[in-house]
Amino acid sequence: MTRQLARTAGAAGLLAAACVAWSATPPAGRGFGPAILAAAVACAILSVVRLVLGTAPGDALVYLNPVLSAARQSASLIRRVPWAEGLVITVLVLEALHPPRPWHTGLLGVALVAYLFAVHLAESRARLAVLRPQVPLLAVGLGLVALAVAAAMLPAETGTTGELMAMLAAVAAVAVGGLALQR
Repeated sequence: MTRQLARTAGAAGLLAAACVAWSATPPAGRGFGPAILAAAVACAILSVVRLVLGTAPGDALVYLNPVLSAARQSASLIRRVPWAEGLVITVLVLEALHPPRPWHTGLLGVALVAYLFAVHLAESRARLAVLRPQVPLLAVGLGLVALAVAAAMLPAETGTTGELMAMLAAVAAVAVGGLALQR
């Protein structure tokens, strides 16, 4: 394993752990909460294992003892399942079990996007500089997250302030669409 792969896989692992911990706080002790937390932890661990395993080496047509054959089949199964997507789904379900917390959910969304970027960089063996052309879109996306969190924190009774936030969100969405079409 190269140093760059170790760094990006380590970053993905830290971001996965942070997302699971962030979405599980405070713990949801009733219902399916503990089972979903266990699934999220398993997806986080197996997504990092998948990154470390990398792509499958060419299969040699030689006899393997049963232990090596089982290890190869397990590694193949880990490579086939999209663990990163499973982590995103389980973390979002964990977050949905809590009462509405706009700023908490907004930060979780930013962390999940960072995790997915780290997984992509580790899988593609690319450097962080690959994302440089997307920096304006990422900045506008962060602005939209901040705007959405601010709008969600407004009381329901605010009439003109809520309308102003909706108008700002529409203008920001048009700006993001324009930037996306420009690329």
